[in-house]
Amino acid sequence: MRKYRTPAAYALAVLLLLVVVVLMTPNGTTRARWSAAGQAEVPVLTMGVIGFDVAGDGSSATLTNTSGFGVRYRPVQVALVDTTGAAVTPPAGLRFAYRTGTDCGAPESPASWTAVAPGGSAAVAVPGSTRAPLERDRPAGLCLTVSTDGVAEDALRPLAGRPLQAVTRLEAATLDGGTWSATRPWTVPFTVDLPPATSPSVPVPADAAQCRADNSTAVLRWTWSDRPGGPAVKEWQVLARPMGSTQAPTVVRTVPDGAARTAQLSAADLLGPSDLRSSQDYEVLVRAVFAAGGTTHADSAYAWRIKTPGASGNINCEGLPS
Repeated sequence: MRKYRTPAAYALAVLLLLVVVVLMTPNGTTRARWSAAGQAEVPVLTMGVIGFDVAGDGSSATLTNTSGFGVRYRPVQVALVDTTGAAVTPPAGLRFAYRTGTDCGAPESPASWTAVAPGGSAAVAVPGSTRAPLERDRPAGLCLTVSTDGVAEDALRPLAGRPLQAVTRLEAATLDGGTWSATRPWTVPFTVDLPPATSPSVPVPADAAQCRADNSTAVLRWTWSDRPGGPAVKEWQVLARPMGSTQAPTVVRTVPDGAARTAQLSAADLLGPSDLRSSQDYEVLVRAVFAAGGTTHADSAYAWRIKTPGASGNINCEGLPS
């Protein structure tokens, strides 16, 4: 009998193994349970957004960072518009200076960024890549000063008295120089004021009138001091009136070249106007006629004394009056 027990034990062991395999094989219920146990949760991916607010008050503004991290900012462009929003081309030399800090409005504080209009371009780029830090929940101050000191007076006249606005585009970016950025506009109103009117230069005689050897022509020369931003001379006029007279002088010669500083005057020029006659001493002056705007002309003092003796057609140059 012992001889047959061992095979029977083997058979029972194999049968038990098969039962275990069958029971452990996944069916519909166990497969679902295994699948659920194999899943893992993936964290939600979020993108950072730069929160950047600008509250303007006249020529100053308060910048606020509402991001969850620190950022840096700078002005990148400025443009002029009128009250209707139409673009206005800034004249060459118009200067935009940006200052930061709690005392940014003080003119003695150094400018953090400066832009100068080149002329002919509606938008002016603010040069440089330096950015100022803007910490979270710690507002920063920014001020803008618009200066016309470097602009020619003639270029300012079309803008004088017009209410204008300087619109600055501010850009904020992440501290590590990443690609995240945000831009905000900032508008500052201002009006161009012309400097007080000053008396223009006047022509100054260079020397006494010089007559040619045949006494047919007097040569007049004068100097002119061009003031920076002063009016341009379009032409020169030579005027004359009888010596000692109080009547208005008469134009007897025109020099169309504003760069010229000399003129030739003949007896025929003096005797052409009906109120001038021969055998008489004349006071002669030179007038600078300006191209446009403001004062129309500037006269020299009566400087030359010239005489036409009889009907000879000659001129006597008697020099400067004493």
